[in-house]
Amino acid sequence: MMFSQRDEELLIQYFLEALCLFHKTQWIYNHPVTEILINGSLDAIPKEWLDVLQSLSNNKLNNFVVNKTLPVWPKTLQEFIDKCKYTNRLSRVNPSTTLKVPQQFIKRLNPKKQHEIIHLAELIHAQCKTLKIEVIVDFGSGLGYVSQLLYHLYGYKVLGLDGNEANITVARNRQMNIYPTSVNHVKYAYCKLSCHSIETIETIESLILSEFGKIDNLCFIGLHACGDLSVYVSKIFNHMKNAQLLILISCCYHKLTVSKNENVISNGVVQHFDHFPMSQCLKKAIDYSNLDTSMFLRQPFLRLACQEPAERWINMSQDSHDIHAFHVLARAVFELYVNQNKLYLKKQVRKATRLSQCSSIENYVKDTLLRYTLEPINETVPRNEEKLNDHELIENEITELWKHHCQRLQQVEIYTGLQLILQASAESMVLQDRLCWLREQGLNAIIIPVMNNILSPRSNAIVAQKVNNITLNRIFKRNKNV
Repeated sequence: MMFSQRDEELLIQYFLEALCLFHKTQWIYNHPVTEILINGSLDAIPKEWLDVLQSLSNNKLNNFVVNKTLPVWPKTLQEFIDKCKYTNRLSRVNPSTTLKVPQQFIKRLNPKKQHEIIHLAELIHAQCKTLKIEVIVDFGSGLGYVSQLLYHLYGYKVLGLDGNEANITVARNRQMNIYPTSVNHVKYAYCKLSCHSIETIETIESLILSEFGKIDNLCFIGLHACGDLSVYVSKIFNHMKNAQLLILISCCYHKLTVSKNENVISNGVVQHFDHFPMSQCLKKAIDYSNLDTSMFLRQPFLRLACQEPAERWINMSQDSHDIHAFHVLARAVFELYVNQNKLYLKKQVRKATRLSQCSSIENYVKDTLLRYTLEPINETVPRNEEKLNDHELIENEITELWKHHCQRLQQVEIYTGLQLILQASAESMVLQDRLCWLREQGLNAIIIPVMNNILSPRSNAIVAQKVNNITLNRIFKRNKNV
């Protein structure tokens, strides 16, 4: 599971195939969905694809997106599907559990959160038990759900670290009110991680020493470690001598820090990231490809990687498709209108247009104008107060624009389906890059599917160790994720 020259060659080839796929299909994902009319995204769908996909029933379209099957395949569509299958190295599971968790640990938690903390706790225990680890550091511990469950079920000592002081306060209050017997075993501390790993390591070591004494064998965990947090935890794990086991489920890849050398170009933004790519393998593949990845491995790509999985379409009804298509297209028409009039939408409330207002375009526009104001795109554009305040005129103009595009509702769902098919390949590439980086550091590392991805979209854990472990090898062979 560690790196060999042959492993490197195969992974570079994998990354080259993935880069080629995303370069060729950037029309599917490389712009915000609100701009699909501005950028002609629907027009980019090949006609031969549309001819087949528009003829499908609701169930057959769902089956195509989830299972990648069609009765008749245009050659180019078959090639697209084959490339997506090849570049998706993530396994999907529907795990079961026999754990009996007291009601106090899952009270007021939705089924998704219950599922996540229970299955993650099982994986953590299976790995820690083999290595005789008794102390766990929970990064991004939030309100302490995982920490408390690990102590209650298995007796682990846990240090929960979070960069949000409000979360630490709530976690401590919950502990005193609900889990008072854990106060000597589960601790919470504020800790803002950064890329300066040496300073952070010293802080963490000091916290562990003050709470639990000298510990030689630690496990690092993170449930849905957001953005840069996953990267920081991985680097701290690599450099911290007494950290022996890492179990990390990442999320919000699009929140990775964008490098400061970002430049605006005629058709978008050139973007580089501080922590993507991480591995030398992917960097070499990019060099070999001669592709300008700053044009298509941008935030929209990382956002695609953390979208919902295709499996969520498995039982999606026609009504649900209709509602989704209406909302997407109506919002795109609104964006097209403000673009044509050199305006922009300024949100006035936290939540944008309500789904309850999607019964008609007239209701949608009225509701949107209550929640946004229209502003000139820059100061050089004269501000026409009379028109900006004439909601009736704006409503009529947007409604007329809708009439020119409303026949494209089915295309919206086909476009969305193509994004969902591509999503798993995008997430696979991001996680494979992180996995490669860990192996390049001389660590044993694999990807393990932990949760039902329909219930919990970010369901794969990266598990890394600094010692040889027969259990990890067995899991690796069983899952065949890498």
